[in-house]
Amino acid sequence: METLIESLKQFEEKANTVSNETELQSIFKELAPAFLYGGYIQVHDEYRVFIRTVEFYFHSEKENGIHDPIVYHRNGKDFVNVPYFPLMTLHAHSSGFDITFESEAEQYRASALIRTYEVKDKDGKYLVWNKEKSMFEKTTDYGYNTQSTYLYALLNGFSLGNSNNVKWIDAPRKQSSSAMEKKRQNVYQFDSERNKVKCNRNWSFTRIEQV
Repeated sequence: METLIESLKQFEEKANTVSNETELQSIFKELAPAFLYGGYIQVHDEYRVFIRTVEFYFHSEKENGIHDPIVYHRNGKDFVNVPYFPLMTLHAHSSGFDITFESEAEQYRASALIRTYEVKDKDGKYLVWNKEKSMFEKTTDYGYNTQSTYLYALLNGFSLGNSNNVKWIDAPRKQSSSAMEKKRQNVYQFDSERNKVKCNRNWSFTRIEQV
């Protein structure tokens, strides 16, 4: 399996020729395993975060490109001209954390939101969010987290002052089944009559295997 950064560089090459959402969906499907099976986010020396569900976001700054207005980091959202992120920037926002892969040359914003995830400590125990206590708890039983915004509790404190405390580690794992494709969670768009409808883009991919 290619490393994540190699896969993202190939995405940029393929994105140059994308003309419609069907082609883009196909490229996202090829890219998803690099996030789901290609490694994990190392948090200091304490935790490993494995992406279980990845949601893709793509917005072209070109007038005739594919537009995804929900994208946070783009021109016209908060500022007129937003600088482009370096490849594989970990971007924190109100919905959670993205791994970004934007292209200034091709004028598009692209990111992968960590929607669901497993967290394991250095002893191999799982950290699962306890809603009643509003905190992560350790367990020897398998468990994953569905609260994308709660990654702040793990990542923000470790990243302050030293970006090396939170970084992607390439560690390919075997893929024994196809990732599930589905619509992104809580994403809406407007139809031709300006009615708000659920976005029908299947840009979400979920791994079945446990880690």
